[in-house]
Amino acid sequence: MEIREYHAPGERSGGETAWRSGFAALAFSASLVVHPLPGKAAEQDQPHRIGPDSPDAIVVTARRQAEPAIAVPISLTALDAPMLDHMGADTISDIARVVPNLTLSPNGVMGIATPSIRGIFSATGGSTVGLYIDDVPVQIRSVLFSRNVDLRVFDLDRVEVLRGPQGSLFGASSMGGTIRFISRLPPIDQFSGDAGASVMATHGGGVGHQLQGAFGGPITPGRLGFRVALYHRSDAGYVDRIDRATGTISQRDIDRHSVSALRGGLRIVPGNGITITPAVFYQRGRRNDYSFFDDRYGPYRQGARYRQPSTDRFILPSLTAEVDLGSVTLTSVTAWFDRDDRQTTDYSSIFGELVLGGTVPGLEPDEGTFSRTHIGQRGLTQEIRLAAPKSDKAPGWVLGAYYGRSRLHLSQDIVDPGLASLVSQYFGTSVEGAFGTPLLPGNRSYHGTEKTVETEIAAFADVNWKLTPRLEVSAGVRVSRTMLDLSVLSEGPYAGGNISLPGERSSRETPVTPRFGVAYRPDSSQLYYINVGKGYRIGGANPPVPADVCAADLRGFGRDEAPASFASDSLWSYEIGLKRQFTRPRLTVSAALFQIDWSNIQQPVTLPNCGFSFTDNLGAARNRGFEAELEAKPVAGLTLYAGLGFIDARFRKTIAADPGDMSAIIAARGDRLPYVPRWSGQMAIEYRARLSPKLLGYLRAQYGFATPYRRAPSRESESYDARVYRGEGYGNLALRAGTDWRNWQISAYVDNLLNDRSILYSSSDLAPVTGAPLKQMSLRPRTVGLAATLRY
Repeated sequence: MEIREYHAPGERSGGETAWRSGFAALAFSASLVVHPLPGKAAEQDQPHRIGPDSPDAIVVTARRQAEPAIAVPISLTALDAPMLDHMGADTISDIARVVPNLTLSPNGVMGIATPSIRGIFSATGGSTVGLYIDDVPVQIRSVLFSRNVDLRVFDLDRVEVLRGPQGSLFGASSMGGTIRFISRLPPIDQFSGDAGASVMATHGGGVGHQLQGAFGGPITPGRLGFRVALYHRSDAGYVDRIDRATGTISQRDIDRHSVSALRGGLRIVPGNGITITPAVFYQRGRRNDYSFFDDRYGPYRQGARYRQPSTDRFILPSLTAEVDLGSVTLTSVTAWFDRDDRQTTDYSSIFGELVLGGTVPGLEPDEGTFSRTHIGQRGLTQEIRLAAPKSDKAPGWVLGAYYGRSRLHLSQDIVDPGLASLVSQYFGTSVEGAFGTPLLPGNRSYHGTEKTVETEIAAFADVNWKLTPRLEVSAGVRVSRTMLDLSVLSEGPYAGGNISLPGERSSRETPVTPRFGVAYRPDSSQLYYINVGKGYRIGGANPPVPADVCAADLRGFGRDEAPASFASDSLWSYEIGLKRQFTRPRLTVSAALFQIDWSNIQQPVTLPNCGFSFTDNLGAARNRGFEAELEAKPVAGLTLYAGLGFIDARFRKTIAADPGDMSAIIAARGDRLPYVPRWSGQMAIEYRARLSPKLLGYLRAQYGFATPYRRAPSRESESYDARVYRGEGYGNLALRAGTDWRNWQISAYVDNLLNDRSILYSSSDLAPVTGAPLKQMSLRPRTVGLAATLRY
C-alpha cells in the first residue's frame, strides 16, 4: 500500500523568494510559542552563573585541550547532544543549516555535496575543510566521483565547527575550517543507555524509519568500561522514473537511501594516570538511485534508462592512549581508515553529447550506456602530542608530530553495448575505424584507473601565554613534508583512441602554516580576540587529457595540452571577534569579522565540448564577511537563537587559462566565487513548560536559509551555461513538539514545512554547451514524523 500526500494546487516551488518566505511563517510560529503551554508554569529563573565556569558551558577540544567553548578565542559553533536532539539533526547537511557560514553545496556532474566554510570552496584538488571523527581525519580528495563519507549524528557527545584556517593543529585540509564529530566515551562508573525509533512520511513519496540504541557501563568499576551503539535509518524515496515511450510513471520512489552503523569501544584505566581507548566504527550506506529529477519531466521525475545504485561502506578502528605525567599529558592516536564506494551511473547520452556535440538532440542507444565506478580509500594516521594547560604562572602549550599516508584508487568502466551500431549509423565505419581502437572486452568504451598516494609528515606546536590576568597571546606553527604520487591508466575508444600507459606524476612540498592571536578578557563574561593565520592545501597531478579528442577545446584556452600537475594554494586569514554573556536578560553573543586573501587557487577547467577537465592554479580571491550567533533566555522556559553569516567572496583579477590570451577567460575581476551564498543563517524559538510534576512539554520552531549563489565564476567563461549559472536560495522551516515523561521522550515533527522546492543542484549531463537535459535536485520534500526515545 502506498502512502502519498495530496499536492495542493499552486503549491510553491522555490525560486527567487523561497528563502525569504519562511520568515513570516517563523514569526507566526513565534506567536504560538511564546504563550505558555497548558498546565503548570515553568520554574522561575534561579541565580545564574555565567562565564567559563557556568554549568551550561559546553567543553570543547578545539585547541587540543579541554576548554569551555565560551573561553576559546576563535570563531566556533559547538552543538552538544541535547542541542542535536532538539534540532532533529541526522546528517552533516542538518549541521550546515544551523551553523553560520558553513555551506554544503551539491556540484559537479554527480551533485556531490562539498562543504565550505567562509566561502573557501573548491570542487577540485584536496579538501578545504577538515572532516574529523574524534581525532581522525576522514576527508577525501576531489576526483571524478569521490565524495565525503555520509556521517550520521548518533551517540555523539558534540559536534564542533571551527571557522578559519586550523592548519597548525589540524593539517593541510583545514584551510577553511574543521568539522569534528566527537563520540561519547565508554563509562567506567555507571551503566547508561538509550533506545529510539522513529517513522517518517515524505510528501509525494514513501515512508521511512530509523532505529538506534546505545548501551555501556563498567565491566570492572573504575578500571574497565564499554559502550556499543547501533544505528539504522532508511529514508523514503520521492523521485519517480518515467517511461520515455509513454510518458507515464514506470516506478515510484526510486531513490530510497539507507545507512546502517555500529560503533563500539572500551575504556581501560590500568592506573598511574593511564587511559587506553580502543574503538571501532563501521558504517554501510546504500542508495537505490540518485535523487535527481529531469527538467524535461518536472520536479521529482527522471527518465534514466538504468537504475543508478551505490553502496558506500567504511571501517575505522582506532586506538587512543593518554598518560597523565603530572603537569603534562601525553596523547597518542593511531587509526586505520578503510573505505569502498561503488556507484553506477546512467551514461546513455554520452555518444550524442560528446561525440556528436548535441547535434542530434536526445540521441541515445536503445541498449543504453552506463558507468561503473569504484573508489577505494585507505589511510593510516598516527599522531603523538604533549599538552600542558595554561595557568596564571605558566603558559599552556601543545607539541606534537603527525604521520599520515593515504591511498585513493579510482576505477571507471563505461559499458556501451550500442556504440557499434551508432558509429556505423553516423560515421559509416567500425568503432576501431572511428576511434583508432576497438571496444574493450565486455562492450566497454572506456576503462580508466587513477591511483593517488599522499603522505604527510608534520611537526606542530601551539602556545597560549597569559601576559596579565586579562591579556593572553598565542602562537602556533606546523611544518609539514607532503608527497603526492599519481599513476594513471586509460584505454578504450573514449580514452582518445589509444592507450595511455601508466606513468607517475608527483608533487613534493614543504609548507609552513603559522598562526598568531591576542585575546583580552575584562572579566569572566567577556572575551575579545584577534587572530591571524595561514591556510594551505597540497597540490596534485592531473590525469591525462586526450589531446586529439579535446584539441579544439584546448585551443580555446590557448593550450596544446593540459598541465601535468598543479601546485599548492594558500591563504591568509585575519579575524577579530568577541564573545559576551549577560545575566539580565540571560544572553550569550558571539561575533567575528574576517578577511581572507586566497592565492594561487586550485580551480577546475572544464573543456565544454569533449567532456574532460583538468585542474590548474588560477587567480586570487578576497573573502570578507562576518558571522554572529545569539542565544537568549528572556523568560523562564523560553529560548531564542539566531545565527547569521555574510560572505562577499570575489576574484581579485581577471583569470584566463592562457595568461597571454585574455579572450578565453575563466573569471573576471570582481566576479563572485561559485557556490558561495552571500547570506546564510538560522533562527529558532523553543518553549519548554512543566505540564505536570512528571511531564515536561516543549515546542520548537526552526528556520534555516541561504541566499542565491552562482554555479560558475563568470558569464564570460568558455563553459558558461545560462541555464545553470544562477543557483537558487532556499528556506527550510521545521517544527517539533514533544514531551519528556520520566525516561521517555516522545515527539512529532515536520521538516521543510513550506515544502520549499528551490533547485539546489542543476547540471547538464556531460557537456554543458550541448543544451542537454538538466539533472536537478532540491531539498527533501515536506517530511512528517513521530519519534520516541527511552533513556536509562
